[in-house]
This record gives sequence, C-alpha cells and structure tokens, in this order.
Amino acid sequence: MRVLVTGATGFIGSHLAEALLAHGHEVRCLVRGNQRLGWIAGVPSVTVVQGDLGNARSLQECVDGVDQVYHVAGLTRASTPQQFQQVNAEGTRHLIEACLKAKNGPRRFVHLSSLAAVGPMPTPIPCAEEISPRPVSPYGRSKLLGEGAALAARDRLHVTVLRPPVVYGPRDRGVLTFARWVARGLLPMPAGPPRFLSLCYVQDLVSALLAAGKAGILSGEIFHVAGAGAFTWEDVGNTLGQALGVRPKPVRFPVPVLLLLAAVGEAWGWATGHPGYFSRGKVREAAGHWPCDASKAQRHLGFVPRVGLTEGIVLTVKWYQEAGWLSH
Repeated sequence: MRVLVTGATGFIGSHLAEALLAHGHEVRCLVRGNQRLGWIAGVPSVTVVQGDLGNARSLQECVDGVDQVYHVAGLTRASTPQQFQQVNAEGTRHLIEACLKAKNGPRRFVHLSSLAAVGPMPTPIPCAEEISPRPVSPYGRSKLLGEGAALAARDRLHVTVLRPPVVYGPRDRGVLTFARWVARGLLPMPAGPPRFLSLCYVQDLVSALLAAGKAGILSGEIFHVAGAGAFTWEDVGNTLGQALGVRPKPVRFPVPVLLLLAAVGEAWGWATGHPGYFSRGKVREAAGHWPCDASKAQRHLGFVPRVGLTEGIVLTVKWYQEAGWLSH
C-alpha cells in the first residue's frame, strides 16, 4: 500500500514512518525542503516529496497516487496564536483539499489531533470522546479547528481522528525539558492539589495509528488513545528520578507566578524567533486534569497499550542519555 506521512521528520511521524516500512508499505514523506529531513535523513526506503501545508497547490502531486494519508504534522511551539492556526488548522484544510482534488487521491485520511483540543478537566474523571471541547491554549484551539477541517470531508473521504494526551519516548523534546529539571534534582510543578493526567508511549500511539488505517469503522470517528492509568506530575517526576538515579525535590509555583514567567518566556521567544515549550497556554493546561478514557479505541481499533509508565520512562531516559540530550 502507498502511504503519505506528514510530519515524518519529527518525533511521532518518524516512528510511524519506520513502522509502516516494517509492515511492507511504500512510504512517502512530506517535507518542505531536502535540508529538513530530520529523523528520516539517511532512510533509503522512504520517498521524499516536497510540499508546504501552507500552500494547497504544492500538495496536489504529493497525495496523487497514494492509498491513504497519515497527517501527523503539527506545530507544538509558536511565537503567536496565528502561527498555530496557519499550520494546525489551515494546513490541515489545505491537505484535505488536495486529497479531494487529486485525480487518484487517497481513500483514507488518519488525522493525529491532541487531547489539548478538548481541554483540561475540572476533576480527575477520565474524559471520553463525547465531551464538549473547551481548549484553553492557542495550540489546543488550533488542533480543534484542524479536526473540524478533517471531519468536514468525512462524507467524501474516510476520515479518522486520534486524540492522544502527552506522548513521550525516544526523540521527544517535550518531556525532555521536564527530565532535565529532574536530572538537576528539582521537580517543578504548579502549586495546589495534585493534577492527574494520562500519558501515551510513542510506540503505543503508533500501534493505534496503524490500526486506525485499516479498521473497518465508519468515517468521522474520533478516538482517545492513551496508556493505562492516570498519574500526577509528581508521579512522573519521581519515575524519571528513579530512571536517572536521583531524588528530585518538589518545587511548587503558584499558577499566577508561572503565568508571569511564561509571559516573559513568550516575549523572549517572539523577540529571538525561537519559541520554547513553556507558555501561558501550557500553564493553563497544567492547571487542570488530563485523564483519558481510551475504551472506545480498545473496542473498535483493538488498541491495547503495551508499555507502562515505568518501562516507558526507562526506555526514554536511556535514549536521552545515549543521545547526549540530558547533558545540554
């Protein structure tokens, strides 16, 4: 089967591309230029096609002749909300348009969204797909709009949407920031009562993506995908500490202080053109609960998470250490 993967140069997309190749599929990877190959650089089995999610016309030839599309590309850091919208919302709409206009376009479109499109929960009760989305960050709002762009085509193209929570594993830079603090013996977190969240190891998410690409389900279905259990950030930090051989000391910051620090960080990112992961949107997200009910994915996709938090953190930390990322 011929498959197009967007975002294959990044964290999740590269793992997906490797899995598709291992299953014997022909894999095309969408890139903006040959200098941006990222994790697929040197992989001889992939076909690199050039296109830009900001330009629908540039995507036409990229989707022509493929059987299905995995849309994994997305902006997780940006200097302005408009940048999130341009890539995560408008970029998805452009890709859908290209699929619909192609002479020999794909039959299936698997869209990787995020639980951020739903927003945090006021209580630790796991949220299911039926909940009304209330995103609290520019990233979350852009991902929700991206979902809308994909689902609007569900009568003309078989569309499936997956919403994972925090995804971690080798090559991830999101949890890396937290791991670096833990490696220094500190465990930063918002003050107040414990907040619970679900997590998903990257290979478990890849398994769910592969299942979504072949399952006999109706077009337009949305699935929450997560590992087993719900944890506090202190649980995650202590698990990182065990893997790193340190005992991190919890440091709790009042949310207003975190918002102020995040605003300063955003201003610096805007001025330098290098936005960081720490933002006011992330602080608002961290102030709530993120437990995820993945039972629908288990019933309809046969999704079963294989990697628990302790094992996943050990594998991730080992990769960080071997790559030299924790020493930066």
